[in-house]
Amino acid sequence: MNKVILASASEGRKRLFETHIKHFEISISSVDEESVGISDPHELVRKLALMKAHAVARKYPDDLTIGFDTVVICRGEIIGKPKDNMDAIRILKSIRGKRQSVLTGYAIVNKVLQLEINDEVETVLCMRDLSDEFIESYVKNHPVTKFAGGYGVQDNDQLIEILSGDFDNVIGAPMRAIINHLKDLGYIE
Repeated sequence: MNKVILASASEGRKRLFETHIKHFEISISSVDEESVGISDPHELVRKLALMKAHAVARKYPDDLTIGFDTVVICRGEIIGKPKDNMDAIRILKSIRGKRQSVLTGYAIVNKVLQLEINDEVETVLCMRDLSDEFIESYVKNHPVTKFAGGYGVQDNDQLIEILSGDFDNVIGAPMRAIINHLKDLGYIE
């Protein structure tokens, strides 16, 4: 059976894959996310996930490559990764105590089979009303520039309350959807 390739540098996605998928490899895409000028967040995450999967699938045409992209939406605004720690503090202060949507686009590609699955999953959550002191400490002690919205929930930081959808999606990989596709494709039982 051909390999499953995770087209992501995300530690959270890697951990999710390790939990749910026995055998996979990682190959990081070099897609320039800033070059994609799409304002609709649903279209944006699907397009970027597809670009990442295709970029890696060129190196692994016989294998199943899975790419992802995640954004946070708060008050109709797309919140990406902070540029630096000061930007993370600004973002976290602006979204604390507010309802948010986390959208993760995913793409599953196999070049040889001309297979292309591209979709998205949404999780609605509310961020806790964090104090300025907590935010500054959090930014100092976490790799905030790696996460859409400036926060990661991989270590169950209790920053959020899930209102609808799956926690895995907030980490960046909607594993329920991915596992269902892998079962349908015969990659896992």
